Amino acid sequence: MRSVLTAAAAALLIVALAGCVPQTASPAHPNPIIVREFAASPGVVTLDPSFGFSLYRGASGVPPSQRAAGVARAAAFNLADAIATQLGAAGYDAIRSDTAAPEPGARALIISGAFRHIDEGRRRRVGAENPRIAIDAEIDYQVEAAAPQRITELHLDSRQVPQSAIVGVSARRGVDVNLAASRVGGAIARYVGETARLNNWPTASR
Repeated sequence: MRSVLTAAAAALLIVALAGCVPQTASPAHPNPIIVREFAASPGVVTLDPSFGFSLYRGASGVPPSQRAAGVARAAAFNLADAIATQLGAAGYDAIRSDTAAPEPGARALIISGAFRHIDEGRRRRVGAENPRIAIDAEIDYQVEAAAPQRITELHLDSRQVPQSAIVGVSARRGVDVNLAASRVGGAIARYVGETARLNNWPTASR
């Protein structure tokens, strides 16, 4: 994950941009952090070959394309949920939405991105399941309806993210692809939270 020095550079950019916020009536969400669900294009999912069969003799299992789509949706949900939950726990006004934008008189940090790879691993290999999530994330700064301005990009792999990246994750959290997604989401939240802290980004209570 990017260093604190990179977060500090991102912080300086936000400080410079913050002076552009116009003064209008107080919005309901003046400083939200908006979390989008990450996109997953066809072909990024590697399925666990030991699953997907049918319990009924003579019946075919779930088609691989359908299974892959379900795995991608679940990973996207867990990733976004981990980001929003951890930022919310830190006191920020975190909003999960694919359509939300800053209100008049407001500014926002917007987190979005895409999966490079989603690997279910081998869930029957207890102790060596090895699921993997790899993502490309973007963090943008937006004032009202103005065009978002890119602050930084993150390129993360769950196998390189420490277990402590998200609050409450136990050592067993890496054995499931959804929990791997949560761990990556926690790492993103920690980076965004550090950037927000360096900028004195107001929390929801302020």
